[in-house]
Amino acid sequence: MYSNKAASRFHDTGRTALRLLLVLLSIASSIVFAQQPLTLDRIIAIADDDVVLKSEFDMRWESIQAQLASIQGPRPDETVLKKQLLDQLIIENLQMQMATRAGVRVDDNQLNSALNGIAQQNNMTFEQFRQLLESQGVYNTTREQLRRDIIMQQLQTGAVNNRIDITRQEVENFLRSEAGQADIAPEYRITQLMIEHADGAEGSRREELADFLYEQMRQGAEIEQFIAAGQVSGIPVRGSDLGFRKTEEMPSIFQEVAPQLTLGEISAPFRSESGWHIVQLKDLRGGANLEIQQYHVRHIQIEPNEIRTESQAEDLIHDLYRRIQEGEDLSDLARQNTDDESSMVSGGDLDWITFGQLPPDFLAVVQDLDIGEMSEPVHLQSGWHIIELLEKRMQDVTQENMRYQAEQILRQRKFENELENWLTEMRDTAYIDIKIEPENL
Repeated sequence: MYSNKAASRFHDTGRTALRLLLVLLSIASSIVFAQQPLTLDRIIAIADDDVVLKSEFDMRWESIQAQLASIQGPRPDETVLKKQLLDQLIIENLQMQMATRAGVRVDDNQLNSALNGIAQQNNMTFEQFRQLLESQGVYNTTREQLRRDIIMQQLQTGAVNNRIDITRQEVENFLRSEAGQADIAPEYRITQLMIEHADGAEGSRREELADFLYEQMRQGAEIEQFIAAGQVSGIPVRGSDLGFRKTEEMPSIFQEVAPQLTLGEISAPFRSESGWHIVQLKDLRGGANLEIQQYHVRHIQIEPNEIRTESQAEDLIHDLYRRIQEGEDLSDLARQNTDDESSMVSGGDLDWITFGQLPPDFLAVVQDLDIGEMSEPVHLQSGWHIIELLEKRMQDVTQENMRYQAEQILRQRKFENELENWLTEMRDTAYIDIKIEPENL
């Protein structure tokens, strides 16, 4: 019912005439009129159907100089840096032209979302971040540069991924390797509380405290509150958040404990040479183990079309629902009436489907149904539906998830190299005319 398409096209119409005009403009921009105090911008390079202006170069170069000022010791050769900067501006210009032809766009909502993400990373609200940029006079410049960066990133992702091929054998070899198994291993974020060891009666008292604190946490007390207190009943208590770590990166005493915990679970006190420990699994990321909810669904879909109005579609779906209520089979009616061609032959049966395969409004209806229950006619974005939930299950898709993660890791490893190749090919096949050499900028 739903599909996505991506298309790009390239053309050279009028390029020769445009180049001639750009050359004339470049010549004109270099003329200094004694009677005119206005400083004209200058074209420093022609890149296919567009130009790189000196004002663009100067703005970037000021930023680079500010960074160079903070460098201790020998500084890079400025002529080399200027050449690299000019090459970067040309490559960006070519990408923006390609993105325009391919229809890649970033609207203000996407841009604001990206800016908000940057603000949050710096512990600021969007408004605080905006005010900071405005106070420095760079808000509009930052927005437009970020827009360009996002557009180029989207263009690169689409173009370069199409050049990368990951074979099934590569995936299998990766999963069999030690490095591959380590890469897809889960990362555990644990917080540990420790009560140091003591001898004799004091040691027994500390063991009893560990058991007491464990019971308190099982009843809802937070592990952090005991750590923050520093001591309980006069006995020192300490601990820390270990952050995200793979099993082999943890202290050895936690390597068997952490993987056995479910998210949020607290371990029973256990002993080491240092003392008594209690561990809570605060977060978990990565790993291949995955179970997903699947639904076995059948439905009838009715849409308005060239010969059926919206009102007629509504009348038809309610008539079909009445006939089902009176004993007719949903499958038979779906074969004869449904507008969903993908399930017409199967009598409306969609087989087992997972979360990502369902439109959100359709999924919401399915999730509200009990097994064997059929919905009343419901109007969704895709038209009118009668939906029946036949079965549901939790399906282990660990193997599929492992292969997916392996493919993503292999793809990322190839991406940077293929990106460099793509950019080099883009520049080599473009018309580039340097009007002002970098050493003269």
